[in-house]
Amino acid sequence: MKVAVYDQWWPTAGGGEKFAGGIAEVLSADHDVTLLAHEPVDTEALGERLQLDLSRVGVEIIDLGQGAVEEASGDVDLFVNASYTSVATNRAAHGLYVVHFPTPPPPEGDDLRSRAKRWLRPLVAAPGVGVSYVRGFHPEEMIGDHRVRWTTGDARVDVGVPAGHETEVVVLLGRMVGHGLPPVKVRIEADGRFVASLVIEAPRSRVDRRMVVPVTVPVVGRDDGEPVSIRIVSDHHVPADVFGTGDARRLGVPVVGVQVGGDLKAILRRRYPSIAGPPPGFDWVASYDRVVANSAYTREWIRRWWQIDTGVLNPPVTLQHRGDKDKIILNVGRFFEPKHGHSKKQLELVRAMRALEWRGRMPDWTLHLVGGCSDVDRPYLDKVRAEAEGLPVVLHVDAPGAEVKDLYARASIYWHATGLGEDPDTQPDRFEHFGITTVEAMSAGAVPVVIRAAGQEEVVEHGVSGLHWEPLVQLVCFTEDVVLDPDRWAALSAGAEARAEQYGMEAFGEKLRGLVARITATDHLETEEP
Repeated sequence: MKVAVYDQWWPTAGGGEKFAGGIAEVLSADHDVTLLAHEPVDTEALGERLQLDLSRVGVEIIDLGQGAVEEASGDVDLFVNASYTSVATNRAAHGLYVVHFPTPPPPEGDDLRSRAKRWLRPLVAAPGVGVSYVRGFHPEEMIGDHRVRWTTGDARVDVGVPAGHETEVVVLLGRMVGHGLPPVKVRIEADGRFVASLVIEAPRSRVDRRMVVPVTVPVVGRDDGEPVSIRIVSDHHVPADVFGTGDARRLGVPVVGVQVGGDLKAILRRRYPSIAGPPPGFDWVASYDRVVANSAYTREWIRRWWQIDTGVLNPPVTLQHRGDKDKIILNVGRFFEPKHGHSKKQLELVRAMRALEWRGRMPDWTLHLVGGCSDVDRPYLDKVRAEAEGLPVVLHVDAPGAEVKDLYARASIYWHATGLGEDPDTQPDRFEHFGITTVEAMSAGAVPVVIRAAGQEEVVEHGVSGLHWEPLVQLVCFTEDVVLDPDRWAALSAGAEARAEQYGMEAFGEKLRGLVARITATDHLETEEP
């Protein structure tokens, strides 16, 4: 199978590129894998820096821009879009979209109707239940007051339902099928089980103004945690052939929405689908078979902003070798200004090291800051250097992989402060979404002392595999406490190593291969009545 893995930011070789490159490494063992890039990529150097084996992977240079990405995706069997903030539509037979962190929804209008929708939408939302338009849908469009997704005649919707939970899913079919066309036959199935068949006709007169036909589908949440799949099969037509227009799309039955539940809120969602529907701007998501989040933290923000549920595929971690431990505190992450987004807060870590020095309880300890830096962020790097002057702080800028591995092996403590001083409600993207470098350090036995926020809370179990801190003074105090208690340090170090095993390349590869197998499996269901 031909596979393309796209990442606009390959040259930065950060955590997102580690994720994308890990996908390429795993799939290249069995498939023909190409990296899509906008400039030349030295796979040997990239692999060395990311500690990945990219020897079986090719590179294709494409023009910068969404259109070029979409065109390239049409040349492969599976398109993996792992590029942060990309909104490219998938044109391959199968698609996987990796969310490092979701982009917020675009602002809606400020007229009375738009404001009413924004106010009412959270009141009728179904918390914890996600609906994903997986395949077979054209981009969303407005027809009158309704947001409509035309199917291609064979479409699939996935609904996240808790295991064992019985509920009903209502598929809202539109009657915008075109005057002069014969009635559209529709068949609906849930997880391969026949549910209903019906015929959709266009309104016959001005009196007949009902534009939505609800179809109730009883479902039970699957024991394996996978979403319930609902298939919508229908007759289809091509407007260019039937009406002589320039629209060459294959159009099946239109879907106005998919609503879950039988309570009053669910009834309101069915009655007013334009209010209950997700904010506009994410039509491209429907072109992918699956969307996965890199952590539960990211998954929750996808639910809030995109109003879909996703699976979680944690990034791959190259487990590190444990060496003889030195008096080293380590932090690994790119240097860039907080105003540019996802800052690793090296400046604040240097100030914490100054406090440790002033307290004088940890003589001979050194803070090592490792990370790449772009030209635009050199002023921030200069600030960190100036702050570190006279302190036991060593900067390793653009360090090669071998140097990073050596530091992981020798580090005793790992610090992480991403998100410090940021607002989690208004700027959630500025927090650590997962934390690959934290896990890498843990795998080598470094005890993580990390900020109590976002993905770091998922990765590190407080008091078992590391410690969580919140104000910066706790970082200083907790570090002193664990360093001055060798037995406690040893217990947390062992816990960190054990925890890191769950995120290694072997575990990641197993999950990824299973996911790809499900995405690409032949899903042929008969459309005739049973």
